[in-house]
Amino acid sequence: MRPQGGTMNLPNVKVSVWPCKNKGKILATAKVMIGNAISIYPIRLIQGRQRMFLGMPQMLDRMGEYRDVFFPINGEAREELTRMVIHTYNSAKNNYWDFPSQEEFKPEVKVRLFSDPAHNMIGYADILLNKAFRIVNVRIFQGENGRRQVIFPERGYREDGEVIVKPIVEFRGAWEKELMETICTEFDHVYEAMKEERIQMMLGKKDGDLSYDEMMEIRLCREAEQRKTAIEEEPEVEELIIQ
Repeated sequence: MRPQGGTMNLPNVKVSVWPCKNKGKILATAKVMIGNAISIYPIRLIQGRQRMFLGMPQMLDRMGEYRDVFFPINGEAREELTRMVIHTYNSAKNNYWDFPSQEEFKPEVKVRLFSDPAHNMIGYADILLNKAFRIVNVRIFQGENGRRQVIFPERGYREDGEVIVKPIVEFRGAWEKELMETICTEFDHVYEAMKEERIQMMLGKKDGDLSYDEMMEIRLCREAEQRKTAIEEEPEVEELIIQ
């Protein structure tokens, strides 16, 4: 059963909690699996002055500052997740609790373009989970073979002098592949929409106001459209089988 007071329409949530010894205000670390699809680790249970609260998984951003990469999107979601972790927490031993639900797992993807040619990075994606939690800093890269590559948030730490990198977000079943495909498809939609918007903006200029690069961009886009139309309109030719 869910802790008393839960009101959100979340999918099934499974919580594992490991108590910490000699970690000061950090009481425990937790892993949360949402909808039997995505698990998040580590979430820290911290003792504050008046109450316990959660510390979310973090990564260094491009400015060298730590930022949460998984977090509840509002106070209600934060309270619900906090209740689940505290309900599962046992200071004497590792503990696990299942909070069942009939709600389906419903991820939504949002993509924004970003150019970092030095690292072949072309964008970021956010994943909204059942309108309650958000995963950010999902990075999109352009591979040498032209294929997109999606990297989900990771954490790094030192162990015996070596840097260890492990995922913050892990998947069950085919969810990783499905979300990667969704992110790449959404990237293409956003890119095409941005390109068309730019073309329309340039077409609104007078010819004398267009730079050489803008004129070439318009020309190349129009030629690409003509080639695509010609291929689509080309009649199918039955293959001649010689016996």
